[in-house]
Amino acid sequence: MFDMIVGCGNWAMRPTPPADAATLEDALRAEGVTGACAYPLEAWFWPDPQEANELRLPDLAASEFFVPSAVLNPTLPAWRKGYDACRERWQVPLVRLMPGYHAYELAVPEVDALAHRAAEDGVALGVHLRVEDERMQNPIALVPGVPFADVVALAERHPGLQVVAFGLSRLRELSGYVPDGLVGKLNAPSGPEPLAELPQNLWIDLSFFEYKSSLTIALKLFRLERLLFGTHYPLFYPRSNVLKVENSEAPDEAKSAVTGENARALLGVSS
Repeated sequence: MFDMIVGCGNWAMRPTPPADAATLEDALRAEGVTGACAYPLEAWFWPDPQEANELRLPDLAASEFFVPSAVLNPTLPAWRKGYDACRERWQVPLVRLMPGYHAYELAVPEVDALAHRAAEDGVALGVHLRVEDERMQNPIALVPGVPFADVVALAERHPGLQVVAFGLSRLRELSGYVPDGLVGKLNAPSGPEPLAELPQNLWIDLSFFEYKSSLTIALKLFRLERLLFGTHYPLFYPRSNVLKVENSEAPDEAKSAVTGENARALLGVSS
């Protein structure tokens, strides 16, 4: 299993073991994960996420288990310097944005400037819709989720860019992209085309997608080749997302694609 969403570091609101890359790797391997794309967990709250990149990416890049990914805030004047450093020093194949926590919208020109640069370099751009279920947030730090529609619009503006939506949680977030009578269609056998009409360059992380048969529903909604497995460790217990796949009635070839093949294709890494 290749995990697309792992945070390395310390969470500001509660204890989240483990903090260092080596211990994080041990915990994930114990759950059957064989590789992961990780980012600095401190980046959610630090004023400049590049400082978190500088702290955590050296250890992540030194490990054969991890693929390092950077977090940037494109509204900060020095984002280009941070981008260049993360590419040159740690060869990150994915840059993550956290608009809700860094207080900007995806429609601002600075995001498009970063998106254009990433597309030129073949770097994927991930957008985190949320980090916690909004009902679980600390009352002194209530941050609304980023609208999924804003991520779709970003992917449409930059068709040459691979865009990942991290943290899609509820079917209602797909309003406008699925046909009427969705519930009935989800109970029907899968058709030749996915139900959600989304850009070809948009990838979907399943770490927050919680339903009775999450993977089966996801396969009806989205293109198989655009689905990504993630544990969202250490903020989620990894076993819950592992079991979400292992206990699914989805065919083995679909499980293999979601838990490894798709992520490696997106990141350009070998098994």
